[in-house]
Amino acid sequence: MSIRNKIIFVLLLLTVMHTSCRKGWLDVNYNPGELTDSLATPDLVLPSLLNEWTAANGIDFKVNFNGLLNEWMGYWCAPLATSGTPGQTYNIVSSSWSCDPKISAVLLENKAHRTNQTFYEGIAKIIQVLTWSRNVDVLNNIPYQEAFKQQIRQPRYDKGQFIYEELMKQLDTSVSLIKKASIDKNQRITTADIMFHGDKLKWIRFVNTLKLRLLVHQANRIERTAYIQKEMAKILADGSGFLRSGEDAAIDPGYNEQQPSLLYQVYCRHYIYSFFPDVASANVISLNFLKENNDPRLKFFYAPAREPVPAGAPEPFSQPGPLEYRGNKFGLPVNEVEYQHQGALYVSQVGSISAHGPVTPFSSGILKGYDMKSWIITSIESLFLQAEAVQRRWIPGDAESAYKNAVKESFRWLNVGRNSTLPELSEAVFDEWYNDQAGNGNPNVSWAAAPDKYKLLMFQKYLAFNGIEPFETWVDYRRNNAYPAIPLSADPGRTSNILPVRMPYQSLEYINNAENVKQQGIINIFTSRIWWMPD
Repeated sequence: MSIRNKIIFVLLLLTVMHTSCRKGWLDVNYNPGELTDSLATPDLVLPSLLNEWTAANGIDFKVNFNGLLNEWMGYWCAPLATSGTPGQTYNIVSSSWSCDPKISAVLLENKAHRTNQTFYEGIAKIIQVLTWSRNVDVLNNIPYQEAFKQQIRQPRYDKGQFIYEELMKQLDTSVSLIKKASIDKNQRITTADIMFHGDKLKWIRFVNTLKLRLLVHQANRIERTAYIQKEMAKILADGSGFLRSGEDAAIDPGYNEQQPSLLYQVYCRHYIYSFFPDVASANVISLNFLKENNDPRLKFFYAPAREPVPAGAPEPFSQPGPLEYRGNKFGLPVNEVEYQHQGALYVSQVGSISAHGPVTPFSSGILKGYDMKSWIITSIESLFLQAEAVQRRWIPGDAESAYKNAVKESFRWLNVGRNSTLPELSEAVFDEWYNDQAGNGNPNVSWAAAPDKYKLLMFQKYLAFNGIEPFETWVDYRRNNAYPAIPLSADPGRTSNILPVRMPYQSLEYINNAENVKQQGIINIFTSRIWWMPD
């Protein structure tokens, strides 16, 4: 089945998933024996697995859940919202939002181990860590040790903290496996590895960056200090470092005009077969943050409205200039008859290239072209993680320089200089903007002017993740006690005055694995915290 056909099939299923739960790793009726690796070799399994995880994260996760998080976090907002949807009211009683671990990753690991292809084995472990960690970040305690064991029909739950610590051990093992791997003994690894093409050092930097992500998640729990220091010492002793400027962990399976990159295919308004271009419209929360700080990235996160609002036309709320960049308020029902100029034509959409086409050095914004790569961790995230690590004195460095380099990386990644072969052009735009804002004493930009350096770092990380990594923004929001202060849904039927901090377990778990899931207590999506959240 082609990528496009898979997407069509899964997106059709999404309408069902709001009212019923699909089979998943928590479903005891899931039978790993239905899959076989007898004919699959690691070089055939890996490209599909990487593409499935990154482009899909599962597809419902990247498109559906991340789309919701883009709205919750104040980045996107579908125009002309109607009241009453679960995402807008927070009335979420059952969930299929988890990023399912894939049995194919386990099969890849086992097959690679039996054939002594340790590079593949290490990568398979890394992919599993990515999925397990995201599940903990959404659901907290989950089946882990007994998951995928066919003889166990009702797997017991493991604590989220225990799983995190086990995942760090798996990453240690993956580094060891990759370091000792012989390229010649790992069949077609430079081709099958559609992310780093068999580059050991980049894989190890990626692992170190993923480790840093998991450690940063738990940074605000004081009792974790000793553990974090121990793990950071191991990373520093390795000496490989983290993903660098211009170094994304991103895959390219050969996207083209007929089979474009998933996010481009779903959200780009210039792609004639786009599924949800209007969903990725501007939310006034982040839109106004950018405007207030005269941020040049405004024109790269969002595109100008296709049609101007006629002078004197009624509007549901006022918006500051520049007026060609307009948005909506998440959850606010807008009467299209009364406000005829608040629909998709009159609001900004996710920033993109000016026309449908391939990525070129002049492509800019988030959706750069139909053959753009699908990312797991961007260089933006890596530099912000490093900046926080420096600020917390986990790693050596100057905190101000690390902060400025992280924000500058956002400018480079978006290609605000409009020529990716000359990244210094983007850096020059950053320098001019930063110096201007610092000269005006803007505490939302200037390190010297900010009374709270950590909050400044988190605010600029929030801006930089606009439409790119809303999941990690949600993590930061939860671990930093609801900072930045993002306004809640404007839906009049909103059920809570706080944002959900987790998702409920799937309803099938309460039927098929009732004893174990009930041991987790009564789950409240507003008060049942993920283990790494501070008290």
